Amino acid sequence: MTKIIYIDGLPVEVTKKRIKRMTMRIKEPDARIVISAPYLTPDREIIAFVRAKRGWIDNTVRRVLRKAEEHPEPVSQAEKEARRADLKRRIAARLPEIERRTGLRCNGWTVRDMHTRWGSCNTRTHHVNFSLMLATRSDAELDYVILHELVHTVVPGHGKDFYALMDRFMPGWKTIRRGMRA
Repeated sequence: MTKIIYIDGLPVEVTKKRIKRMTMRIKEPDARIVISAPYLTPDREIIAFVRAKRGWIDNTVRRVLRKAEEHPEPVSQAEKEARRADLKRRIAARLPEIERRTGLRCNGWTVRDMHTRWGSCNTRTHHVNFSLMLATRSDAELDYVILHELVHTVVPGHGKDFYALMDRFMPGWKTIRRGMRA
């Protein structure tokens, strides 16, 4: 069961679950504060938890709202499909160039309406998924995500071999990633 409690003026969605420890998330795009807590957690512990994390909450809410303002969600299904078509066109133009330059290949790709990640790669089939959120991002950011997922076709995790290939093929990738996280 989910309930809203107000803590120092902040509305907080609290859901009690069969879990061992409390977690907090700031949901995009509206910056809702969402807490999952074990069933028997008293409200006073939840309040103390929120107060202890207040600095992080304020910073994250500002970042999420700024991101939503800079990269607004589509307002209609037609706008969403227009963005999808434009993104597919951009990927179809950029992916073969990056594959040619790096020698890395994927076995197909899809644009999906993902909200928590920019892309994903099935390391067994080498199929790549790109987030529709990339439709509002720059070509450099799109190239970074394409390369990131292509590198996963040969290196599954994020270890030193993965980062060595990222450095080799896109020396400025860390700056691009930092900008995408801001």
